[in-house]
Amino acid sequence: MSLSLRQRVLLWIVLIHAAAFGFEFALFGRNLARTSEQESLELAGGLVGNLRSQIRPGGGLNAASILGWDEWGKFEDALILDGNLALAPDGSVVPQGIALNPLGSSRRGPEFDAGTVYSNMYLAQSTGRPVDDVEGGRVLPIDMPGGVWGTCWYRIDRDQGRTTRLVRTFLLLFGVTTLAIAATLYFVLRSEVLAPVSRLTAAARRVAAGDMEVSVPTTARAGELGELTRAFNGMVAEVRDFNARLEREVRDATAQARAAEQAAMTERRLAATGKLAAGVAHEINNPLGGLLNAVERLRREDLPAPKRAQYLELLAGGLERIRDTVGKLLRLTPRQSMRAPLSLAVPVLDAVGLVRHRAARSGVVLSISDGAHASAAEVLPEELARTLAELPRVVGDANELGQVVLNLLVNALDALDSRPGGGRIELVLRGGYVEGLGACVLLDVHDDGPGVASEELPRLLDPFYTTKDAGKGTGLGLSLVHSVVVGHGGRLDLQSERGRGFHVRIALPVRGEAS
Repeated sequence: MSLSLRQRVLLWIVLIHAAAFGFEFALFGRNLARTSEQESLELAGGLVGNLRSQIRPGGGLNAASILGWDEWGKFEDALILDGNLALAPDGSVVPQGIALNPLGSSRRGPEFDAGTVYSNMYLAQSTGRPVDDVEGGRVLPIDMPGGVWGTCWYRIDRDQGRTTRLVRTFLLLFGVTTLAIAATLYFVLRSEVLAPVSRLTAAARRVAAGDMEVSVPTTARAGELGELTRAFNGMVAEVRDFNARLEREVRDATAQARAAEQAAMTERRLAATGKLAAGVAHEINNPLGGLLNAVERLRREDLPAPKRAQYLELLAGGLERIRDTVGKLLRLTPRQSMRAPLSLAVPVLDAVGLVRHRAARSGVVLSISDGAHASAAEVLPEELARTLAELPRVVGDANELGQVVLNLLVNALDALDSRPGGGRIELVLRGGYVEGLGACVLLDVHDDGPGVASEELPRLLDPFYTTKDAGKGTGLGLSLVHSVVVGHGGRLDLQSERGRGFHVRIALPVRGEAS
């Protein structure tokens, strides 16, 4: 579990204080043990001194004076023997002289081993040296100027309650002081450090979330955190001003880019219109020549009736051809966008009709296919025309889709202009399935022109990028095509290699519904 800054600070305060008190407690324990040892030595020295003062010149002992000694209250038990000790056959020690119990023997329990005490007193008598750890006490030899008079075994009454009280007092003092110091330091740190840091953290989170109106309140007191807070507020203000300037500059740049793009698109459409003008004029001028000739013939009064009927039929056919050409041109004229279910074959055939003359003049063969049957674009077989018309309908704007096909055909014709002997443009219109779009109508436009390098393909959809010579292209043709296709919920794919032609595939979902 992750701890907050406040919790970590409080934990560190407690740990540091605990470590300091642990060190002090270790010193206290050592001093307590040292004090007890010193007290024991002092009591032992007093006991031996008192006994020496109560030994009579003949070796006797002033028992009454010894029993009345004021310091016996600090002892738990004691036993005094003179040097008259004998060894029994079994090796045990038997006192035969003075044996004084100053505190009585009634407090000794059944576990008290008097034989062990006697044996160690005999040892101290013999060696003249103290013996420790004898039944919880100590044996001291009582030496006199003439030698060792006897021995004394004693056990000091160690006040365990006193030690316990000292430890409890120490622990209580530790707890109280720890809480007091921790609380004081915590509240000081909270006011001086934790609260300002928390405010800065919360403000930083708001800035990261995009709120540039945040401001951390500052206090009049100086210090590093105050300086940090003021620096943070200044930084946020600079970022806020920078964002505002950046938004204005982006807005202005976007407006300029859109204006430039609109102007370039207009130029592109004008250029395309100029290229189509020759084809349209040819499509109209050819029947107009025949029509004028028929009119001249019809003015003759001596024209036989069968010939007059023939010329009238020619006149009607020519006018019908002109009306058909103008209709195709009008269907591809920009107007208010109106999307409705339609057959994609209609705008495709209209666009083909408008570039057919240019293709013929350049020696380019135009063909249309449904994926199984192909035909020249001039006159479609009845079966192929019916198959194309029966393709599933898409939802779209016929004018925009016609502009798409027209742009692709013009691009292909431009690419084939540099090829001697013309070339070939194939259009394949069929149904299919595309992952992510579902059932679709697919339009493939392929030419056998010079193509482009595969590494250039991703850039062809960028506005104003063109592979044509300077002054011969705006770089907006494929950009417009991509924009319209994506706007119809479809997908545009490009394939090409240098010297191997150019292939474009348009996928439009059936009735505008993606699977």
